[in-house]
Amino acid sequence: MRKVYFILSCILGFSLISYAQEVVDTNSTLVVEKNQEAELAYNKGVELFNAKDYQGAITSFSEAINFKPGFLKAYINRASVYNENANYKQAVDDYSKAIELDPNQGKLYFSRGMCKYYNGEGQPAVLDFAEAINKGYNGAEVFYYRGVVEFTLEDYKNAIIDFSQAIVFKPDYAYAYNDRGSAKRMMNDFEGAIFDYEQAVRINPNLILAYNNIGSVKRKKGDNEGAITSYDLALKWDPNYYMAANNRGSANYDLGRYEESVLDFKKAIQLNPKYSFAYNNLGTAYMKLTQYQQAVDAYTKALEIDSKFVYAYMNRGATYEMMRKPDLACADWKKAFELGFEPAKAMTYECK
Repeated sequence: MRKVYFILSCILGFSLISYAQEVVDTNSTLVVEKNQEAELAYNKGVELFNAKDYQGAITSFSEAINFKPGFLKAYINRASVYNENANYKQAVDDYSKAIELDPNQGKLYFSRGMCKYYNGEGQPAVLDFAEAINKGYNGAEVFYYRGVVEFTLEDYKNAIIDFSQAIVFKPDYAYAYNDRGSAKRMMNDFEGAIFDYEQAVRINPNLILAYNNIGSVKRKKGDNEGAITSYDLALKWDPNYYMAANNRGSANYDLGRYEESVLDFKKAIQLNPKYSFAYNNLGTAYMKLTQYQQAVDAYTKALEIDSKFVYAYMNRGATYEMMRKPDLACADWKKAFELGFEPAKAMTYECK
């Protein structure tokens, strides 16, 4: 209220215009009171957000906005709450309003871009990240996340450029090295990929997925022994890393060590009973060992988890064929073809 008192004190000597000034002061008082109410509601929203009462925080920030429609901080914080609750569309709307109020704040474009990415809007997210950079928000994170989105859009060349720029800003950015390695792997630059993955684990030895990624690249190069060593390291750091167990099983399979691969696939299943890929792979190993019923059981389990897993249908069909059960084999191949797996069509020609 200090501002109102100051205005009134300035007009004490001017009785001829005192009425008009008092009307203005009344409006000013209302504005100040609304601003104060807005601040109180905003502060309450911050408290509720910190207490993880997200719905209460949204209510308070909305109240603050009702009192003060141009309340930039309230829009930004309400967007943060929506983001926390995975309500990305509402978060995008609030960040858009904040950008209307302050179009030169680069971080707002970055935040909106992140919400668009989480909402499955890849290319719009890239455009927001670019605008964030244009507005001066050009730290490591904006280049990193633009690279992440570009990777998901299969724009591996630009992803590598952005991951590299993130590393320039933050030389110890282990995730940027790891993800740049993955982009290089997708472009068949296997040596470059291994270099980046090794840099990632040098910076952060706890980055377990990088060990798994090194193994995957070595498998692509045909170095299955080296791949197994990398998967072993991943499992040493994290004994519950079911993907590494599955991948080690695949490397053992490629080396003709089918008994070892069975153990690895079973290990992956033990760690994640819903991992359909491991059940399918277990079936292929049993096939090599001519343990056909066990193979069928493994494929069937994979299909119980994922009823559209075309490779499991194809493989189970092949197993039924080996078991001299052509009707069951044809049924599986036809199902794979119905699901859109074109190679299955050739398998159905001899079916009735």
